[in-house]
Amino acid sequence: MMKRLLFILSVLIPLFTFSQQESYYTLYRYNMNVINPAYAGALGKNVFAFTSRRQWSSMQDAPSTLAFSYSSERENNVGLGLSVVSDKVFIEQQTFAYIDFSYKLDMESTQLYLGLKAGGNFYNADPRGLTTYTASDPAQQQLSRFNPNVGAGAFLKGEVFWASFSIPRLFNVKRENDILAVTAKDRVHSYLGGGVDLPVGGDFFIKPSIMMRKVKGLPVTTDITGMLSWQNQFDVGISYRSSSAFSLLSVVSLGGFDIGYAYETPTVSSLSQLNLKTHEIVLRINLDQGDQTTKTGPESQE
Repeated sequence: MMKRLLFILSVLIPLFTFSQQESYYTLYRYNMNVINPAYAGALGKNVFAFTSRRQWSSMQDAPSTLAFSYSSERENNVGLGLSVVSDKVFIEQQTFAYIDFSYKLDMESTQLYLGLKAGGNFYNADPRGLTTYTASDPAQQQLSRFNPNVGAGAFLKGEVFWASFSIPRLFNVKRENDILAVTAKDRVHSYLGGGVDLPVGGDFFIKPSIMMRKVKGLPVTTDITGMLSWQNQFDVGISYRSSSAFSLLSVVSLGGFDIGYAYETPTVSSLSQLNLKTHEIVLRINLDQGDQTTKTGPESQE
């Protein structure tokens, strides 16, 4: 009886706690399509981006994320793109797949991009490998379903600055099942961010940026990032996520290739003692910049 009570409590307690639901990205500027459909077409005709994030890599079954995006600038101020994110946490596997559309409004020295996402989330949970107390435990049922959704965003691009606002998924999607443990929702996440690329003398630039994320039931999470760049080719910097993590970042940009790495460690004292390290790698390929050796402006501007 006591074992069964402990099992029920282990299922119920997470329902009343707050935790991360959607993946964080430290190098978000290099794969912006994932969170903002308006970014499609903002960099050129053929831009590919890949992100691999291994959170708390020292732990077994820790969260891992793979993200891919493609965007293309088309005629008549239209941009098209594709974004796919695969998220795995313990027994849960989620794959978000969306088609992105954007429209550009030219305003003298700035451009405003308005975007839409359409697609959904392929959700799968396989608890059959969990230890249970009876062979007929209902928690042994495998769950699989598709949740359609849409998103929207805006991206403002200037000569030395950028600003972004997006809601990648506009609607809450409730995952209901007769298994008590699966009652979470795909909640609406809102992103607001911006940054500038400022010359500081010679071939050096500083690139401060900020990204805020809000989801119902959780406080606002803010990423504050500062990068120092030489010729917009070699960038190093630091990032702080409010009440969460501290990161060291580096990016190498050669021609049409951007390769970045972020090393992240938690700032919460109870977690920092557990040696929980996070590694994030990003690769972005811009085929339109393959013949350039030096980039200028905010894109340079990731």
